[in-house]
Amino acid sequence: MKKFFIAFFALLFNSFAYAAVDETLVNSAEKYLNSITGLTGGFVQTANGKSEQGVFSMLRPGRVRLDYDNMPIQLISDGKDLYFFDSSLDQITTVPLTSTPAGILIRKNIDLKNADINVYETQNGKSTFALKMNLRGQEGLGNMTVVFDKKPVKLNSWTVVDATGATTDVAFNDLKTKTNFGKDFFQIQRHKTVSTSGGDSFYD
Repeated sequence: MKKFFIAFFALLFNSFAYAAVDETLVNSAEKYLNSITGLTGGFVQTANGKSEQGVFSMLRPGRVRLDYDNMPIQLISDGKDLYFFDSSLDQITTVPLTSTPAGILIRKNIDLKNADINVYETQNGKSTFALKMNLRGQEGLGNMTVVFDKKPVKLNSWTVVDATGATTDVAFNDLKTKTNFGKDFFQIQRHKTVSTSGGDSFYD
């Protein structure tokens, strides 16, 4: 279970037939993502034929929190590391946020054209559009497809495919702008640490 949730963030719908990259769509997504400071709302995660739901919160740069309704699990990024907290085991595992493609969405400056992010397919649907991307040099680790509503542009869902081909879909609902999270909202109380990284400053 732990490996599944780490893979979900380590390698961050609609059925689309992907075509060549449309720079207009890439620009639209980049402009929207850079305009966001904080969001909160519901999510439904589907993987291995099972669905879980909960509350998603994000504060750029670098901070994300997912609380699951029916599992003793939290995923929290404090801007330096990604923490997987299993309260039933009183156990925390950490990995560097910069090693995760899902960190693309919470960078201080999001560059979808010239940085290490590689958008290699786009699809323009009737009411949504999608960007399929990975990290340059890490193509074998998986990819992430991010879907946006068109009018107005906003985050709709994402799909993460890991190196084994396992797929995790996350659909968002009722996303609202929010920046006034509590001081320690993106922190967890450490108890027993399984593994730790040295952290990084990429998202500072």
